[in-house]
Amino acid sequence: MMIQALKKIYALLSQQMNPKLQGMHLSVPEAEGDYAQGTYFEILAAQHHQDFLSHHTMDSADQSPTDYRNAMWNFLSAALKGHKDAQYRLGLGYLRGELGLDRNYELAELWLSKAAAQGHEHADYVLHHAYEDIVV
Repeated sequence: MMIQALKKIYALLSQQMNPKLQGMHLSVPEAEGDYAQGTYFEILAAQHHQDFLSHHTMDSADQSPTDYRNAMWNFLSAALKGHKDAQYRLGLGYLRGELGLDRNYELAELWLSKAAAQGHEHADYVLHHAYEDIVV
């Protein structure tokens, strides 16, 4: 199952390298489902982390890293299909080091630019302020 998912992501990445396909909605219903699932896992991660902090015991484990990883993979899948909100969310994740991602300004710029090119209402603003923060 993991190999099939990686092959699918590779195929979509290959398509994204084609300038004519950049930013296009390749599979809108599938992308919406992936984005919704990513949002679900992100909310679940926040709840699990809050529960962990409230009821921390020696034999309990924080489940939020797994949930954040699942959220990131679903956002990535949707973003590769052209979902502007998922592209925005990945851009923020890379910019802020969220969703279990390391900070990476280059990837943050890539995803935020893709979202902004599709008219995401906050992506251009975040991108502009990120440039200011890096320059200052």
